[in-house]
Amino acid sequence: MKQDRISFATRSLFLFALAATSVCATASTLRAQRGQPDLTVREHQMSSLEREKTRKREPIELLAEVNEDMGRLKTLNQEISAQAAATDQQLNYKSIVDNLTEINKRSKRLGSDLALPPAEKEEKRNVDKDVGKDALQPALLELNKLLDSFLNNSIFTDTGAVDLHLAAKARADLDDIIALSEKLRKSADKRSKGGGKSPSEKKSP
Repeated sequence: MKQDRISFATRSLFLFALAATSVCATASTLRAQRGQPDLTVREHQMSSLEREKTRKREPIELLAEVNEDMGRLKTLNQEISAQAAATDQQLNYKSIVDNLTEINKRSKRLGSDLALPPAEKEEKRNVDKDVGKDALQPALLELNKLLDSFLNNSIFTDTGAVDLHLAAKARADLDDIIALSEKLRKSADKRSKGGGKSPSEKKSP
């Protein structure tokens, strides 16, 4: 079991760390073939910064960190799934806030450690929407699906050549997980401080 976890982390880390120097160039070629615009200057700069940060760390340190974060996200995803299906009486907003805070932190760290290539245009999605009244649990379910998609991406386990489309999808999922978990954390935190009510419910007579 321990060896399986190490193999999983090794694939995750070195797949992107070792391929980082060529992945942007290859992605640009594929985009040109598909008639898509090349990466923006900002995306190139961000990718370079992430790769440089990864290269300055000891591989064994990165390996342990990636292994820990992926495993922990799996556990947290199970808790998010349960919270999404809970009744109003069963909801523990403090626990939800804690889980979302940790998901956000570990997802950001994975984004840096794995040095994933930027998401392709068609993979970019907009999760910048307000989590209003009665929308918390549906949004938690959406987060659960994003985590499932990211954690079960075959790019982390396949032993063949790097699939740039799957790598771009992993980045898109991770970006959405970071954005949505932060938005959900703020909403759940307000409800926790308001006795489990949304801001609009709290103002009602």
